[in-house]
Amino acid sequence: MSSLMKTNLMDPFTTERIFNQGIKVERRNLSFQFCEMKLSITLATAIIALVLFSCKTDNRQVTADMINFPKSGTEDNDLPVISFDSLECHFGKIAIGEKYTHIYRFTNTGTTPLVIAQVTPSCGCTTPKDWPHEPVGPGESGQITIEFNSKGFPGKVEKSISVLTNCLPKVWELKLIGEVSGVDVPTEEKKPGFEMERQ
Repeated sequence: MSSLMKTNLMDPFTTERIFNQGIKVERRNLSFQFCEMKLSITLATAIIALVLFSCKTDNRQVTADMINFPKSGTEDNDLPVISFDSLECHFGKIAIGEKYTHIYRFTNTGTTPLVIAQVTPSCGCTTPKDWPHEPVGPGESGQITIEFNSKGFPGKVEKSISVLTNCLPKVWELKLIGEVSGVDVPTEEKKPGFEMERQ
């Protein structure tokens, strides 16, 4: 029997089969290690992406698509309330070409944060200069600054500014009322050339 075992061990086909099995086992081990490394890299990438995304979202400004606008059946106790000192500004009479700036001040008298998504004037002559781009907490105050350019608008003026909020109603309208005196005289462009002196 010992001679038979020696013969089998020395058999070249047996030796080749054992060698091939060893290669297969080694390949399986390498394949398993590669899968583990690939899984670790994927998890690390996911964690880094999550951290970067969370950092970016902290600095986002408020936009209309980020606001949970209330529905018409919502109780007032669960909503912010924007209370303006005045919805209208009567600036009286100004000279044509003059720029007039007004600040509309407000307070959140509700129980939840107030968000202003957009401030949209009805005319290009009226420009919103600033407004809160972050939520205004209950009891806190804010302001909306508007600039009116009277150039090209002689006579009586009434401009409106729409403010989109997460209150009820959603849209609040501010008024800018006054009168622009004078005539808008277009400036003449000087043509290039020489002007002769009068004797």
